[in-house]
Amino acid sequence: MADHNLPFAPATLTSLSDQVYERLRLAIISAALKPGEKLVELDIAAQMGTSQGPVREALQRLEHDGLVERRARIGSFVTFLKMDEMREMVDIRSSVETFAIRRTAKTITNTQCDELDNLIEQMTEAATNHDIMTLAQIDMKFHQNIIIWSESETLLRVWSTMGNQIQRFVVQTHSEAYTDYVEIATRHAPIVQALRAHDGDAGVECIQHHIHLIFSHLERLRI
Repeated sequence: MADHNLPFAPATLTSLSDQVYERLRLAIISAALKPGEKLVELDIAAQMGTSQGPVREALQRLEHDGLVERRARIGSFVTFLKMDEMREMVDIRSSVETFAIRRTAKTITNTQCDELDNLIEQMTEAATNHDIMTLAQIDMKFHQNIIIWSESETLLRVWSTMGNQIQRFVVQTHSEAYTDYVEIATRHAPIVQALRAHDGDAGVECIQHHIHLIFSHLERLRI
C-alpha cells in the first residue's frame, strides 16, 4: 500500500479491529484508497499503531462488505466500483426499499416523519459545506430508518449487506453528477411527504424515482 498520509491515527478504541475497520472503510469510500490498490497488513498495522491481528480481522469484514478482494497468495486489494454491478445493486436496493416503504407508510408517526425532515436539514447543511462524506452518511441514515421502521428483519438484513457499497457509490458518483449538493438533500422531501400522508403508492413511486435518478444524471454527463 502506497504512503498516502491517509486518515489513519493510532487505534485507541476498545476494539482495535473496529477502529481499523472504520478507518479503512472510510478511506475506501472516500477514494483515499483507490480501486485496485493493495492493502498490506504490516503497513496498515504500523500506521495505526496496532498488531496485524486487528488489521486482518478488519480486512475480512471489508471483504464481506464487498470493498476488499482477497487474492490467494497475493494479498488484499480495494475492489473496483463497476457500474454494471452497481446497476444490479441499485435495482435490488429499489426492490427492498419498495417493500419497506409500503410497510412503513402504514405505521409511521409524525415524530418519525419529523426525524426524517431533521435528517434532510442535516444533509442540506453538509451539502452547503460541500461535505459529500457527511452528506452520504446522513443519506444512508435516512433510508435505513425507513427500513428499520418497516419492522422487517429480512429487509434490514438484505439492505445492510449492501450498505457500504451503496455509500461508496453515492460518494464517488454524486460528487461527479451534481454541481449543487443541496439538490441531493432536498430530493428526499417528496418521500417524507408521501409518508406523512400514509400513502404507500406515492411512497413507492417517490423511492423508486429517487434511487434510480442518479443514472439519468450520469448518462447526461457521458453524452
